[in-house]
Amino acid sequence: MSEIHYIDTHTHLMGEEFKEDLEDVIRRTEENHVDRIMIITLNAKEAEAAIAFAKRDPHKYVVATGIFPEDLDHIDENDWKTFEQIAKRPEISVIGEIGLEYHWIKEPEKRERQKEFFIRQIQLANELGKPYAVHSRDAIQDTYDIMKKYGGHGLLHCFSGTKEMAKEFNKLGFYIALGGALTFKHARHAVEVAETVDEKFLLTETDCPYMAPEPVRGTRNEPANIPYITKKMAEVRNVSVGHMAATLEENWDRFLEMK
Repeated sequence: MSEIHYIDTHTHLMGEEFKEDLEDVIRRTEENHVDRIMIITLNAKEAEAAIAFAKRDPHKYVVATGIFPEDLDHIDENDWKTFEQIAKRPEISVIGEIGLEYHWIKEPEKRERQKEFFIRQIQLANELGKPYAVHSRDAIQDTYDIMKKYGGHGLLHCFSGTKEMAKEFNKLGFYIALGGALTFKHARHAVEVAETVDEKFLLTETDCPYMAPEPVRGTRNEPANIPYITKKMAEVRNVSVGHMAATLEENWDRFLEMK
């Protein structure tokens, strides 16, 4: 049997949570065959650090950068120009994570500003010919409406919607990434999505350091935990882990190639 390669399409490895033991975290990815990783960055400092870090293995590491919706209170047009310049760099493969956060942000004027910056970042991604990664929490209909209107090539990170909604995104060509929630005891929606979505649109992620899967739920999450999620997805779909992992890697390559 050929070696299994696991894919983690959403990590925050440049965050403070990994500052003290990042090399140990990376060593565990190697031990657990987590061979493809996307590093999400949400400011210029993180982006520069990730670009430098990713040079150690450009095939394994992909760098994304985006303006997160919860950070918009601190963003002005000068910050936008800085972000735009970083996003244009060839070392940035994906624009993200971008999107809408309605769970914590209730004010109508702030939600409107989120929509504005979500659209601006999708348009930038499209201009640059790069895919984008979307955060959507309690905002699935607005997310769908914007992505349908502005198009491009995107993925829904940490998807928490229904199987019906997932299929509507798939019809537009968008990918669905599932994380630790898939393994939780009462994760009905995530399981239904994993079970019913066309496998060519599925991706796996940890969103580390958040959302650790069972059986390590409650601990700091890290990429080495991605096999738990892939194995659960294989179990739900009634396929082998090898088949599931190979499919996910093919999907990741296709996503990055904008296909």
